[in-house]
Amino acid sequence: MSIKHLLRTFVVCLPLMIGSLSGVPMKPEEIEELMHNLNQPKITITIPGQSESGDDPWEDPLDDPPGGPT
Repeated sequence: MSIKHLLRTFVVCLPLMIGSLSGVPMKPEEIEELMHNLNQPKITITIPGQSESGDDPWEDPLDDPPGGPT
């Protein structure tokens, strides 16, 4: 196990341990749901920049437009 994984586990479990020692009620189903959600993969949504979208191709301003001056 990496140190990063151990630290993350400690940070997640520390509030649960403090809560249980101080008498805060927490249902086992809530703990199971919390642990399940922490193990889910994270999905990152990225929005491409305007130049990356490909919707607006670059046009050369020196080219004559179609149907231009004759």
